[in-house]
Amino acid sequence: MTLSPTLAEFLSRHRVPYALQHHMHSFCSLETAHEAGVDEECVAKSVVLQDERGYVLAVLPASRRLELDRVREELGRALHVSREHEMVRLFPDCERGAVPPIGAAYGIPTVLDASLEERDEIYFEGGDHETLVRISGAAFLDLLENATVAEIASESASLLAALASRERLKGRLNAVGRAVGSPVGSGRRWILRVRRELVGLSAALDEHIDETERVDGVFSEILSVAPRHAREVERLTREHTDLRAECTRLEKLAEGGASALSLRYRVHQLLRRFEEHRHRGADLVFEAFGVDLGGE
Repeated sequence: MTLSPTLAEFLSRHRVPYALQHHMHSFCSLETAHEAGVDEECVAKSVVLQDERGYVLAVLPASRRLELDRVREELGRALHVSREHEMVRLFPDCERGAVPPIGAAYGIPTVLDASLEERDEIYFEGGDHETLVRISGAAFLDLLENATVAEIASESASLLAALASRERLKGRLNAVGRAVGSPVGSGRRWILRVRRELVGLSAALDEHIDETERVDGVFSEILSVAPRHAREVERLTREHTDLRAECTRLEKLAEGGASALSLRYRVHQLLRRFEEHRHRGADLVFEAFGVDLGGE
């Protein structure tokens, strides 16, 4: 897929010049910006909102968080973030999570963060996670001429720091996965490689824990803006402790001469637990801030 048929027809009908920029498959708008080598402030992402009156598409820079209370005040509506199955129904020709920020193409009213009025160029996903649409800032605003423009997004230093540590943690998880998936061979050499990657994973997890749990970290910010998520924050904090302890146990098993097959089984279990934890963390941030991290 490149462009959704609905978006392609809309752009053609409005005679808007655009270019497509391909990149490695990504799982969220921030990762899309990084993969494409584009300033995340110029990448427009979409958050689908709804209430009893219908749907609204909130459009903001990929690097910023949605301030839902500002949207509610601006529009005079009790909006909340839509569930994923609603987005699938509203955007049937788009991959899950790759919603174009052109609400008019789908008949959905749009509210646009004012900061996007200042960009010379705008990039956005056009229906899949491997293609960015690039158009001029002026053309983008023309397409959203009927949108409500307001300051609906804000920057968050704690969130950006947590995202950066999350990406480094992801890199370490991938390295462990490659190590444990390699041929066992002589056994001992394989075990030493796995142990080395586990040590790196532990260090990355320590950094991630510090960034999320510190006094001025993202968990504290979530609790300040969305205290209803306290239970989920507590759960993720407990999981941090458990994951860190399991990393240490597996390092000691590798040091103590555990069999390669036994270690491989335990490491695969650990990676599954990390995957589930990352999904829960992504869901929490999306519910609190309207920032799509991608669960992968």
